Amino acid sequence: MSSPQDIKVVLLGEPGIGKTSIITRFTADAFHEDVISSTSAQFYIKSVDFPNEKKSLNFQIWDTAGQERFHSLAKLFYRDAKVICLVYDITVKSSFENMISYWYKSEVKKNVEGNPIFAVIGNKFDLYENRDVQDEEAKEFAKSINAIFQYTSAKNSSGIEELFEKIGKKYFNPDINIIDEENKERELYEQKKRQKGQKNNDNKVKLENPPSGKKKKKCC
Repeated sequence: MSSPQDIKVVLLGEPGIGKTSIITRFTADAFHEDVISSTSAQFYIKSVDFPNEKKSLNFQIWDTAGQERFHSLAKLFYRDAKVICLVYDITVKSSFENMISYWYKSEVKKNVEGNPIFAVIGNKFDLYENRDVQDEEAKEFAKSINAIFQYTSAKNSSGIEELFEKIGKKYFNPDINIIDEENKERELYEQKKRQKGQKNNDNKVKLENPPSGKKKKKCC
């Protein structure tokens, strides 16, 4: 496997939505309930192998502070970014609205150069029953900016590894449509599930209705 390639990833979003927790779960497989919102940019790194590509990536992850007073330093944080992760809390509608109106339409448009990979991340998936942002609304926005979409929960670790796997896949194959690939995988899964169910039903019918041979007549 060749030497790891460096890839700069920037997480953006409102304070308190779990950006630091997502990174901590990914880089250290840890979660802390009492995490305090970042007051300055923090930097993390993790190397991940991609066997199908026979390559590795050094994810250099920047956790930017959400507070207004740090926005003047944004250009430094965004410089050379290859991936922009737009994060919101699925239980707080305003975090989703601000992610679009401020973080994407203002900060990203003003400070990010080139053609980075975008990812829209709905965090706190463990609280899905209390969501204040509908699935269709979030996925529609992700689709409109050609972004990867992923639900995550830093608390129970769901979706974290999948997020960075998708980012790596998109990095190595820029023309790939992650949403189309997911739809194909989901359809294949459902097809196999239907086939398995049909097979189980056929076996059940055979067991419940065994072939009844003709009884031989008793002689004399």
